[in-house]
Amino acid sequence: MHVGPVDIYDEVLYAGLKHNVGFSSEEFVQAFQFCLKETRKLFRVDNSYQPFIIPGSGTSAMESVTSFLGKDNKVLVASNGVFGDRWVNIFKRYPLKVDYLGSEVGDYVSVDKIEEKVRKEKYDLVTLTHVETSTGVRQPIEETVKRIRDYVDLIVVDGVSSVGAEEVRAKDWGVDIYLTASQKAIGAPPGLGILVASEKAMESIKGDSVAGYYLDLRNWLPVMRNMEDGKGSYFATPPVHTIFMLAQAFKLIQEEGLDNRIKRHEKVAKVIRAGIESMGLRLVAKRPESYSNTVTGVILNKVRAEEVLKEIVNEGVELAPGVHPALQGRYVRIGHMGWVTPNDAVVTISAVERTLRKLGEDINVGSGVRSAQAFILDG
Repeated sequence: MHVGPVDIYDEVLYAGLKHNVGFSSEEFVQAFQFCLKETRKLFRVDNSYQPFIIPGSGTSAMESVTSFLGKDNKVLVASNGVFGDRWVNIFKRYPLKVDYLGSEVGDYVSVDKIEEKVRKEKYDLVTLTHVETSTGVRQPIEETVKRIRDYVDLIVVDGVSSVGAEEVRAKDWGVDIYLTASQKAIGAPPGLGILVASEKAMESIKGDSVAGYYLDLRNWLPVMRNMEDGKGSYFATPPVHTIFMLAQAFKLIQEEGLDNRIKRHEKVAKVIRAGIESMGLRLVAKRPESYSNTVTGVILNKVRAEEVLKEIVNEGVELAPGVHPALQGRYVRIGHMGWVTPNDAVVTISAVERTLRKLGEDINVGSGVRSAQAFILDG
């Protein structure tokens, strides 16, 4: 129950168990072609959006956004926490002008404040974080984009911990660049940054950009277009076996149905929260409208987070440490994305109860499991 990389289905792993396969072979080109087409479906966009699947991670997808920026362009970073802040660390390495809007711990950035900021100043690009992995807080992307669309050239959304588990409609919402990674809700191994870019965004990629070399999407664009046309292409060696595993994950998503997958994630998240709150513990996310389908931050009253993380492994469950500096050592994160089920949620709540009781945390023992079971039965 980590926040990523997530637990992976055996059949996804088995898809990568191949001897050496050339990146221009028919087998690989077909797998890559399938992944590009399924990427559009995942973000709910049409052929007007260009998909990219590049080596790396969510951070590589984030840094590749510099491909859409020119020297001295002005950027606004709206951050809900640690990973939203990463945009600042990326952009400050380049000749860009960067402004920042933050939020209180456990809350998302005020839509009013973002709108006020972009009305007052002209920005070439604004970044938003759909689900902040460090806190489990979800930004209302549709509302935020609607309020700022007329004042900003390009809008980018970090969907690393949302895509595949939360409602995402990049085109309908007017998002120019939406990105994610292979190892989160998609349920594949780490190693791939995945994004889609609108026609407007792709127009801006034609000019001079501040991007480096490896993550300059102009170098990857011919590869993506050729692969989607069924032709082998090369810029840098792709992680061949990870692409095969991603293709298998996409096949399973296709079988489940994206809407069903989102509903499953929502149900598991609600089961987790029902159990945690019934125990008498608080969530990091302060408001129900900011609860996410993928990550739940749990604030501890007495015991230290590192003790919980070490002990709960003995119960067969792995959680993630809290990384927000304002809550350091005081909270843990439960990841519930990918292939998780309500049964996984009940097992997790049970393990959390036993672990906290053993460590001396003041909780309502048994109440968490009862509430989790009741939610599954009654909804």
